[in-house]
Amino acid sequence: MMKKIIAVLCCLVIILSAAGCGEKTGNGNSSAGSEENVSVVDMAGRTVTVPKKINKVFSTSAAGAIFIYSLAPEKLAGWNNELREVEKKYILPEYRELPVLGTWKGTNFTGSIEELMKVAPDVIISMGDVSPKYTADAEEIEKRLGIPVIMVDGSLKNLDQAYEFVGKLLGEESRAQKLAEYCSHTYAEIDRWLQKLPENERVRLYYAEGPTGLETDIKGTVNSEAIDLAGAVNVATSGLDENVRRIQVSIEQILTWDPEVIIISTDADAKHEVYNTILTSGEWKGVRAVQNQKVYEIPCEPYDWISRPPSIFRILGVKWLANLLYPDLYEVDLIEETKQFYKEFFHYELTDQEAAKLLNPVV
Repeated sequence: MMKKIIAVLCCLVIILSAAGCGEKTGNGNSSAGSEENVSVVDMAGRTVTVPKKINKVFSTSAAGAIFIYSLAPEKLAGWNNELREVEKKYILPEYRELPVLGTWKGTNFTGSIEELMKVAPDVIISMGDVSPKYTADAEEIEKRLGIPVIMVDGSLKNLDQAYEFVGKLLGEESRAQKLAEYCSHTYAEIDRWLQKLPENERVRLYYAEGPTGLETDIKGTVNSEAIDLAGAVNVATSGLDENVRRIQVSIEQILTWDPEVIIISTDADAKHEVYNTILTSGEWKGVRAVQNQKVYEIPCEPYDWISRPPSIFRILGVKWLANLLYPDLYEVDLIEETKQFYKEFFHYELTDQEAAKLLNPVV
């Protein structure tokens, strides 16, 4: 009996010793008490235990999937939705047939949990807001699936930090640093010339969305962030519910705002319906932007450059919009910028002709 008691005590000592032997690393992360796992602090400040070697990543949303594809396509577990033809055109052939797994909207999943578990991702990335609400959703998903969920800040102004953080998480530091530096350089470049632009000379802009152009995103959201960074004044600001991002507006409201420029978010498969409606409909003819023919479609292949989804393409969208609004202040060769971005971030070599067509979708 005494031998059994001693044996049990020895086992307890070993277990307790193992639990306490995690060492702090230089970045503040610590091991999780095993050779296979480590603890990381995500971009919401949560401590999460993840596999030391991560081979497969699933994202709760399209924006996160596009981000992972740009950084480490071989580690992407699957897409959120069936790829459209325009997406397949720009995506490397070996990744076009990845499984379609669905999207998490809050804690509701559009796909099959069973199919997701068959794919067995090592971690799940939740890229977007890192507010308490979205953090609570991530923790509920983690609890439900038993798979670690990592919160990644999806704001455009912190895209460089997102690359550095996820690059370290996935062991892709070198490539992540290259992409992060592109983002940091863009912020600095835009900031420099914006200092030359007086507040009262900033262009007042309406961001037209939806099938009739009568939907928009209010100032200060992840979906309108590129507009702010490009130095424009989003007219959708005052007198609106700031807890709502995308809102329905009336033509009367737009006439009251009287924007100088209108940019249009459109599906890549659409045939310029909203663009044509705004320029030819009698309802819109009283708007200053229409009168001056300053109505533009946002480049949208394979994804919208301003939002929907709020993806990595916004970093290029800021350059496009800044040059569109202030060509004398922000001088840039957009053909070369577009070619470089698609090559560096999306593994696709554009021709000059392809780049020109992307930049002028209605031509």
